[in-house]
Amino acid sequence: MILKRIILGVCLLIVLGVPFALRPAATRNDGTARSLVLVTPHVPQIRSEFALAFANWHRRHYDSTIALDFRTPGGTSEIIKQLQSIYESRAKTHLDKLARTNPGQLTDPAFDLADVFTTGDIPFDAMFGGGSYDHGRLKDASNVVVFASVFKGKGETSVTITAPREKIDPAKPPATILTSVTIAGDSRSMDLRFPLDAVKGGVESLLPLSRGEKSVEATLDLSKTERRFGIPMSTPAGLDPKELERLIPSNEIGAQNLYDPDQFWIGTALSSFGIVYNKEIYAQLGLPEPRSFEDLGRPELVGLVALADPRQSGSITTTLDAILSYYGWEKGWRILREMTANTRYFTNSAPKPPIDVSQGDAAAALAIDFYGRGQAQAILLPGQDPSESRVGYVDPPGSVYIDADPISMLRGGPNPELLRHFIEFCLSDEGQALWQFRSERDPLGQNNPTNAEGVRLGPKEHELRRLPVRQSFYEERSAYKAAMIDQVDPFAIASSTKPKGWRSSIGIMMGAFSIETAHEQREAWKALIRARETPEFPKDTLTEMERLFYSFPEHQMPDGTRLPFNEANYRTIRASWNDRSFQTDCATRYTLYFRETYATVVELGKKGLAQ
Repeated sequence: MILKRIILGVCLLIVLGVPFALRPAATRNDGTARSLVLVTPHVPQIRSEFALAFANWHRRHYDSTIALDFRTPGGTSEIIKQLQSIYESRAKTHLDKLARTNPGQLTDPAFDLADVFTTGDIPFDAMFGGGSYDHGRLKDASNVVVFASVFKGKGETSVTITAPREKIDPAKPPATILTSVTIAGDSRSMDLRFPLDAVKGGVESLLPLSRGEKSVEATLDLSKTERRFGIPMSTPAGLDPKELERLIPSNEIGAQNLYDPDQFWIGTALSSFGIVYNKEIYAQLGLPEPRSFEDLGRPELVGLVALADPRQSGSITTTLDAILSYYGWEKGWRILREMTANTRYFTNSAPKPPIDVSQGDAAAALAIDFYGRGQAQAILLPGQDPSESRVGYVDPPGSVYIDADPISMLRGGPNPELLRHFIEFCLSDEGQALWQFRSERDPLGQNNPTNAEGVRLGPKEHELRRLPVRQSFYEERSAYKAAMIDQVDPFAIASSTKPKGWRSSIGIMMGAFSIETAHEQREAWKALIRARETPEFPKDTLTEMERLFYSFPEHQMPDGTRLPFNEANYRTIRASWNDRSFQTDCATRYTLYFRETYATVVELGKKGLAQ
């Protein structure tokens, strides 16, 4: 049985490793240099410029050439899913080995499975790129969880059982419980999962927990339990804190950090989330260029806004979450409803909307800054100034979410010391200049400043249009600031609003009120616009149409109770979504509600116009 599990684990690693092996030939090591293997969502231009510049920098500083071997299986969500599977497989292999060689270690409350991972356990050195939210998931041990039966043959034992996160309903007791357990005679606890029949007296013994008690004394059959092990996929980078503080004196931008205080991730660039728009279409519509997220809900833009599906794109989810948090629950959802009602389509590719905006297939879209600025750059004619592009990009001042774009050292990677060299390079003047300076192909790039070693800074071929993470690049009268293509200070415009914790609602609700009901929503929105623009339209009918259009369905809890979907109830509702099957049922009910509600809005609009 153990041999079978090991073989399956190896096979799983091989299968999951295939997407990581797919990468452009230009980044492959020719065999003459050591390699760093970086899993990344970064575009080819970034990979190319960093590979070349780092190789030259490392040769000068460490007298050896290091090749960057990029693996590009998809966006950050896809990368994390595959890393989770690989770490889970490796964790199970370690557990199988320990069960044979040192089973007592697995029952020690102080034992941490993450500590068993050693250099070379994982064939990838780092995840390079993505948002701080995604890199926070790498740090979070709850994202890689494995269970093992470690108390075989132990039998009934006196324990203290702590109240689980979800209260136990005696009328509908759960099949299993996952909670913290302390064995008698030991002050330390561990997380165990067990069925109710493992507790002497069953659910009756646990009734105090359902009444709000923090813990109960009980008799537990340990042989029926499984211990929970969580493994962080990343590990602290181990940079010199004083040097890091010298490079990044203040660890904040708006409400966000620039690096994890424990160095589980280090920001190397900044990402803002704003609006990309087609200047020519806006001029044809007679509209001022957008300056706030509210502008994407203008009635003139029906069918002209392009959005990525937040269920597929982590970056668009971050943008929408920032809008919700900044404007608040009521106004934030209203803006999202109007914005999505103007959509032409939803796509699973975050880079697609800026491309369509540049081609005139859409007037505006939400976009990460480098997608928006990058597309504006891509369509420039030779010698044309970026300000003359037909594509514009704006970060709405004060409301724009600006986030670090980090690198995380992966736990058990093969080259931790070499990876520190790469992080050192990313934070150096030479690495930071790659993000924002003009390339050598641009005649103006010949005026780029040089560093203390006399190296002219900036990329060779591709202008990346990203924002450096170091504050010194934005200082007034700095030669570096003068050399930047985009004269914007992200530290001055970043929103100081902290995320409110509503992110998990976006994919579920937007899927129901817009993505799965896109045609119905657009028709209801058009009917509402017509009603608003008709002076003689009955006011009471218009009021009812608006109430319905912006309404939310009641949420039905697993026990049948119904709650309004509002800010006050959100935490309770979110907890009920932890059951994936129940979450799917909820999404189906929500979608049906919106489909019926939009149909009612359309019908009311017809009746109101006929009066």
